[in-house]
Amino acid sequence: MSGCSFILDFSDKAGVHDAALDGPYTQAECTYLEPNDTIDTAAMIDPTIDMGPAAICPPAPGLTEDDDYYKFTVPAGTTKTTIVLTDGLLPNGMPGGDLDLKLYNSMQVVVGQSRNFSATETLICPAVSPACPALTPGDDYVFEVLPGSPVNLNNYTFAITFAQ
Repeated sequence: MSGCSFILDFSDKAGVHDAALDGPYTQAECTYLEPNDTIDTAAMIDPTIDMGPAAICPPAPGLTEDDDYYKFTVPAGTTKTTIVLTDGLLPNGMPGGDLDLKLYNSMQVVVGQSRNFSATETLICPAVSPACPALTPGDDYVFEVLPGSPVNLNNYTFAITFAQ
């Protein structure tokens, strides 16, 4: 009886390292306003201009996941702030990986978050559900876009609106 044998090499050295991204996002989306992978390196944004598209991509070496942080200042006279994160769709029209949203105050304390399983995360401040206090005009806040689980990768857009 004759047969054949295969030796498969799945080590890192056998991988193709210059291949195109394998996901529903582009390199430009992966590097949008980078570096912004920590709360201390949050990208300062102008909510009337900066809205993405961006992406949660495979993490950099040494990291367990790719998180994106954006800093904004609440304008004077603001009584309500709304942050909307919209997950992208795969080329087949199906939803991509679930992304979540957290909001931090200037002391780096979480003051609100939206962690549902829909394609849109919405955080309204002030509101009861999900809970979020009124944001102080003139203060800086940071919102984090993170995968619902470390394997969730997806592109996204965001919008911040202020009401008086």
